[in-house]
Amino acid sequence: MSIGEIESRRHASTAPAAPSTRRAWLVTGLLFVFMLINFADKAVMGLAAKPMSETFGLDSAEYGHVASSFFLLFSISAVVIGVLANRVPTRWLLVGLAVVWSLSQAPMIWTTSIGVLFASRIVLGAAEGPAFGLANHSLHKWFVDSRRQLPSSVLALGSSVGTLLAAPALTWVIVHHGWREAFAAVAILGLVWCAAWVLLVRSEGPYGAESAPTQAAPAANAAIEDHTSYWRIFLSGTSIGSLALGFAAYFGLAISVAWLPRFLQESRGFSMTGAGNATAVFWAVAGLFILGTGILSQRLTLAGITTTWSRGMLSAALVFGGGLCTLAGVMVHSPIGSLILLMIGLGAPTSVFAITQTLAGEIAPVRQRGAVLGVGVGISTLAGVIAPTVMGNLLDSASDTVAGYNNGFTVVAMVCVAAAMVGAALIRPGRDAARLRTISSS
Repeated sequence: MSIGEIESRRHASTAPAAPSTRRAWLVTGLLFVFMLINFADKAVMGLAAKPMSETFGLDSAEYGHVASSFFLLFSISAVVIGVLANRVPTRWLLVGLAVVWSLSQAPMIWTTSIGVLFASRIVLGAAEGPAFGLANHSLHKWFVDSRRQLPSSVLALGSSVGTLLAAPALTWVIVHHGWREAFAAVAILGLVWCAAWVLLVRSEGPYGAESAPTQAAPAANAAIEDHTSYWRIFLSGTSIGSLALGFAAYFGLAISVAWLPRFLQESRGFSMTGAGNATAVFWAVAGLFILGTGILSQRLTLAGITTTWSRGMLSAALVFGGGLCTLAGVMVHSPIGSLILLMIGLGAPTSVFAITQTLAGEIAPVRQRGAVLGVGVGISTLAGVIAPTVMGNLLDSASDTVAGYNNGFTVVAMVCVAAAMVGAALIRPGRDAARLRTISSS
């Protein structure tokens, strides 16, 4: 029997398992809001970039360093908390992260110190680094594998909706009240979410390792008692390919969060309000890609298409297409045409975050899944340390602002095309899951 047939039968056997309950979708909704706030926290700095830079006296390169400082501990924290998630209830770790988000924003309300500005961003990044992997780990405890893609995409959609709502709302706050008040607003939102989560979520879900003895659908998690070397998991083709796609997608995302509003003002002549509204449109486009990709991927999987295609090749195609559109956006002379292509090019790859997490969960034993998802996020988001600084340095070294931004977006395009080729060549989840389970049982 071929690997493809094994993979198809494995997913077919899990498709009819326990339908999603109301509580599972309640948890999905709360985690959606969790990611919404997470990205509102990220977006506020990009939206306040110009007035904040004026307050602190930052040039383009210095602002790029501040934006990159957010990612200094982002990846390390994602790995550490991911490992911790194998031992500590996920719901309490999520609360801890959200509390730290809110507290780390507080100094921005009054500080005039560049040192405090850096410290605030570093602490916020450390708390937000584990968020996506940890939220997915929590979500996977409520759904069987073949039905995880749609809820995982809803979770990822929170990132787009967060910035979609934050862009006009926080821009309004900045214009009418000041940039410091915008930081206060997102801090309060984080504390409100914590209260709602503690009140409404009292368990870890039926498909976590904690529930192994009484699990309703053991076939959905055949590897629940298995344990495999982490090196073997991360050196598998599926892991390498997924990490490459995630890195490329996050490279573009980090530039979008840190630089898009400023790019629209400096290179396209938008007002601050206009830039906020255009940023909202960008995230609406990204959100459509995320939700549409999630629906398509899950339907293909449930129809019996192997996850090599329904998850892996679909992700590679989106990142490759995003790279080509970004490159075309740099080359097209029409301002409107260029902007549309850039929005599609930067937005399409964001849809792979949910799929790459699902791919990682597919090949990882349940008891190791928290660490695998956390480490995956940690490696992929290393792009965030690099991308904002690269853009800032290219702007300062270019002959003019437009050329600097074009150079930065060209780098994004090249990273996406290269990563897509790696992903398409290596991602084979059915093959890798079978190998890892054979090794763990030998």
